[in-house]
Amino acid sequence: MRYTNESYVKNNGIIYTPQAMADYLSNLVLNNTRKLPKNTIRVLDPAIGDGELIISLLSQLKKRISENIQISVVGFETNKSAINTTSQRIMSNFPNVNIDIKNIDFIEFMLNGKNKIGLFDYVIANPPYVRTQILGADKAQKISNLIGLTGRVDLYYAFLILAETVLSDTGIAGFITSNKFMSIKAGSTVREKLFSNTHLIRIVDFGDTKIFNAAVLPCIIIFRKGISLPAQTQFTSVYEIFGEEKTLLSNNIFDVIDTSGFVSLLNGRKFEIKQGILEKNESSSSWRLATHDSSFWLKKVNDKTWKKFSEIGKIKVGIKTTADNVFIRENWNMEKNIPELLFPLITHRNAGQIIPNKTQKWQVLYPYAIQDNKKITLNVFEYPNTIKYLEKHREQLEQREYIRKANRSWFEIWVPQNPLLWQNKKIIFRDITDKPQFWFDKSGAIVNGDCYWIDILPSMNDDILLLALAVANSSFIEKYYDVKFNNKIYAGKRRFMTQYVSDFPLPDPSLPLSREAIKLVNKIIQTENYDKESRMKLDKIVEEMFF
Repeated sequence: MRYTNESYVKNNGIIYTPQAMADYLSNLVLNNTRKLPKNTIRVLDPAIGDGELIISLLSQLKKRISENIQISVVGFETNKSAINTTSQRIMSNFPNVNIDIKNIDFIEFMLNGKNKIGLFDYVIANPPYVRTQILGADKAQKISNLIGLTGRVDLYYAFLILAETVLSDTGIAGFITSNKFMSIKAGSTVREKLFSNTHLIRIVDFGDTKIFNAAVLPCIIIFRKGISLPAQTQFTSVYEIFGEEKTLLSNNIFDVIDTSGFVSLLNGRKFEIKQGILEKNESSSSWRLATHDSSFWLKKVNDKTWKKFSEIGKIKVGIKTTADNVFIRENWNMEKNIPELLFPLITHRNAGQIIPNKTQKWQVLYPYAIQDNKKITLNVFEYPNTIKYLEKHREQLEQREYIRKANRSWFEIWVPQNPLLWQNKKIIFRDITDKPQFWFDKSGAIVNGDCYWIDILPSMNDDILLLALAVANSSFIEKYYDVKFNNKIYAGKRRFMTQYVSDFPLPDPSLPLSREAIKLVNKIIQTENYDKESRMKLDKIVEEMFF
């Protein structure tokens, strides 16, 4: 095992590379090599770990070159015991290969200006999946300055950007990373740098295949020096399906990764494999898989779009306490002295389509109010039951270092939002779910951080709100999400976050079909009945509005 200290593994984002995936990546890299060097081949793994990627690459490389060509391997590893084990592994398999594994973090090495390692013919890596902020503010800032990134970024962004700087003119890089950077807002800078500074050859999004034990959804990215050109990057995606589609049986996903269609593995799981090209989302620069059919479908939707959701309201995330066990409860009546500052709270437990689930009634201790149209923090010492309850949890609350650094009181929550906005009519939606769940609320309740809400602009009338509910809960929007964003996370679930929902389309509300949808949604809300017949009817109307 590479590391025996579990906390070390977790804190450093260490994930072991399965041999099958290492072999697949190695073959991809070598199959896309333009020209093999004649005398010496230099290989770099900036996060070498147990050496699985290097061993796989060397095994495949030896089959393609003459014995006269010298191979030199440079690796970086922060764990001393891993260096000894990995060195022995490589030497026992490839005694004629020169090995130099440096006991230093690759990023640290580059930060210190020690880049005297030269250029490489191959860079292959499965870098750590951790936020730079975990490394400390100073180092995070140095990394951001070094590679020109801003905001909250993952450490593997730096590995991707720096790989291009150590590639030879004919060199090629192959990385296993999280697929998250392709679609989230925080990844926009690294996407742009890769697109502008490298020739992206191949992307394989393994989605929720669970190829190895990682919290992230993995992807493979292959690139060389150059500039990416439109319609040149092959893009493959693999995501689990749960229908009864006719499938091709396969031992493992790698045997069928270059096909298109539905496959079943021996473990019973089913997947859809799609082949296309890399296309940049015009509104957010996110990357997605595009085919001729998907591009044509999106064009037809765009032609019928009146406004995007971002134009009808501001999308906000709910409150974040960072101490939910203290602030959020269902059974406050168990307290001997019930705190005075309790307010109704909407959580994912209340999620529904168009109408909410009202059976779940949670409350939040919320020490804020509005004064002169501004949010103020209440003096909890004026509320005897509240301060008595908070004092019981003071030790836990005071340990929240970020609250203290922000000069906030120990009893505050991290993201309180503006209490004035809770009173408005709003659309609330659940963050992670397999089916979209957007529902109407006018209760004035606070929204929790496991949900988002759309604060409808005053200029938009109630009909726009009702039309948005029709579109957002339809099977049409599921297809739109999958075609436009191509980013399911696991078990068929989608993440309905701000940047995706902002892009949802709305048809012209004055059209007859729109009026019909508005009328039906209004009836569902008034009768609090969204039965199967209404669902099928609304689905049909929404589909016809765009096609």
